[in-house]
Amino acid sequence: MARVDSAERAGVFTETTANLIRSNVYGAMGKTRLAVYYGEQIKHSPELRSKDVNYYSALLQLTSLLTKNGDWGKAIHLADELIADADKGGMDGQMALRIKSRALTVKGDCEKNMGHPEEAERYYLDGIDLMMGVTEPKDYWIADALVVAVVETTEFYLEQDLPQKALPLIAKGDTARARMTRCPDMPENILNARSSILTINQALNYAANGLFDKAEALYLKHRQAPNPSPYDLVAEARYLTIVGRYEEALRLFRKSDSLYLARGSSINNSYIDNYMMSQYKALQKAGRTREAMVYADRMRHLSDSIHLEERKMDMEQQEVIRQKEAEITSRRHSLAVHRIGLLSAIVIILLVGYLLVRARKYNKALEAKNRSLYQEIQQREKAEAEERKALQERPAETLTQSQQLYRRLCELMNNPDVFTDPDTNQDTLASLAGTNRTYVYDALRECAGVTPTDFINGYRLRYAARLLATTSDSVALIAELCGLPRRTFYRLFDEAFSMSPSDYRKAAKK
Repeated sequence: MARVDSAERAGVFTETTANLIRSNVYGAMGKTRLAVYYGEQIKHSPELRSKDVNYYSALLQLTSLLTKNGDWGKAIHLADELIADADKGGMDGQMALRIKSRALTVKGDCEKNMGHPEEAERYYLDGIDLMMGVTEPKDYWIADALVVAVVETTEFYLEQDLPQKALPLIAKGDTARARMTRCPDMPENILNARSSILTINQALNYAANGLFDKAEALYLKHRQAPNPSPYDLVAEARYLTIVGRYEEALRLFRKSDSLYLARGSSINNSYIDNYMMSQYKALQKAGRTREAMVYADRMRHLSDSIHLEERKMDMEQQEVIRQKEAEITSRRHSLAVHRIGLLSAIVIILLVGYLLVRARKYNKALEAKNRSLYQEIQQREKAEAEERKALQERPAETLTQSQQLYRRLCELMNNPDVFTDPDTNQDTLASLAGTNRTYVYDALRECAGVTPTDFINGYRLRYAARLLATTSDSVALIAELCGLPRRTFYRLFDEAFSMSPSDYRKAAKK
């Protein structure tokens, strides 16, 4: 990076070229915030904009970095800008379709991460359909878009436990492979790598659908590939897990783990999700419960360590960004002084002050809005609590059977152990109340106007809100403590309180 800085100062690299290199290098180092920062610096560069292929490749890379950094809204917005650019015309037709397909796949990834599977599926399939129309791609990057879309969509269906929907993608994967083979100037190493990914992806697809003979043939073909990567070994281990060959799967998981670490790859959340979680599931399916529990503890401790390290790295990256912005500001200020003099400096100072005032007003308005929402929530919670208290104080003989059952259910929920258990459901409530699930459903619909699931989640969210207001625990930990998956928790909390958990905590502690 020091050489890049020197080359930029010496005029060997333009600022745009230097920032493009910085973005790529920091992305490879796992310093995603810095990679995003430098990627955004070149977003509207006229120099790069004049080179369509490089420009759109850089922006597609930026959408991937934003997705990896959890900036899903910004990634979707940028993907929409790319799609709009492609729809304007004025560029090669095949390149426009590739850009749109890759942008749609990014949107699918973001919607999946935000817990919107229906929207994700639609974007994934749209990305495939666009590229299926390109029967004779001009270069391998065009054909590669179909490979990526097919593989990503297949993985999505397998993650969602919808293997039957993934099965038709086998033929489209074959089509993608055939088109890459016909591409002019196709590098052999890229063809082999992409073909290998499609092969194991199809093997997983067949195995998940119970077509084991076809799956095994593709698995054996994939095993013949030279120099397998950690990804290849993990994919093969996942296949062996699906077909019940657990011991072989676990050996491959350990081998992939050793290879991954031997290459000096970083231990991060992606490593836990893609490597360790698959091995944990294999241990569970193999019936090695004790080992699975030990492995789960290891993942949990490792995740905590990674979280602390990421916070440290995030602070370091923010400091680098602040220094860089200070350097840019200083350079621009000096240039302004030389060219324009004192008047330009005054204008800049006034502009900065104006922006700071606007930002402060905006932040105050947002804080006031969230505080008002918080007070409304407290009033609503108080009214609901008073209604439940009044029901508790009424003589039993004045209550209908549904009201008596509803009162009993409310009493049960006074014990957090009941609703914080992730497995608590309608049947659990019926069992604890000594009745059947139909009566539970009818009582909740009649007395509270909610389903059993909404009733349980309501208590979970109120419990989470108390923890946010009274503790400094992380949002991820609070989601786990109240018995909800993290993504589901964020969605339900936003629907219930019209603000994020972090904003709720800020409003509560004002």
